[in-house]
Amino acid sequence: MMRPLFWQQVPRAVARDLLGKVAWRTDGTHSPARDTAALMLYVALLFLREGYPLAQRTEGEEAIQNEHLAKASYDMLSHATGLSRSLIRQGLQRLEELEVITPRGSPQNRSYELAWDQEGWFKLPCRAIVDGGSIKPFHLFTLRSRFEMHAMKLYLYFASIRDRNAAYSQATYEKIHERLGIPERDIRRGVAVLINAGLLQNVAREEAGLASKWSRPNSYYLTGSHQLFSK
Repeated sequence: MMRPLFWQQVPRAVARDLLGKVAWRTDGTHSPARDTAALMLYVALLFLREGYPLAQRTEGEEAIQNEHLAKASYDMLSHATGLSRSLIRQGLQRLEELEVITPRGSPQNRSYELAWDQEGWFKLPCRAIVDGGSIKPFHLFTLRSRFEMHAMKLYLYFASIRDRNAAYSQATYEKIHERLGIPERDIRRGVAVLINAGLLQNVAREEAGLASKWSRPNSYYLTGSHQLFSK
């Protein structure tokens, strides 16, 4: 069950490694949108985490009560993301290939253990984009364009670089291209997808001064950014 928290934790190193490995590609075997679906499912599984506090675990219960375990059927994931069963299957397989998730239990009672690390975590807005167990912006994706792939990478990247004391994230196109491999000419289209879907609330564009040849980084406000300071 998706808990209506203001935000969810995301392991920074795992997420950034994942963003460096996914891309829009056609190999004749899988849908070009497979990696887009994988990122959408990753967010859904993060939101579906059981969240058992460490203090409540006892010896012998770890396999059942795991704070990084998400219980999710295909029906739940379809409701959460709007993805077809085929793309859910491909996306989950991709996450498993990349060692981001590990399936647990039987096919009838499936859970997914999310990879975690000790290098810190960042906050991803949850309540602002979730309604009745459905991540509403995801249902507006068509899964037909590489720009939606770019958008999902940008979304998680912006969340990962936000200063904990700020409601916004700042990044230049040059830095985005360096970190994510997205062509600079495609970044604006990816940002537009985020805005149109309702994942990005605002972009504050800063112009460089006349004496400087370097552009200043834009400020990106994720939808629900005002709730990131709520406990």
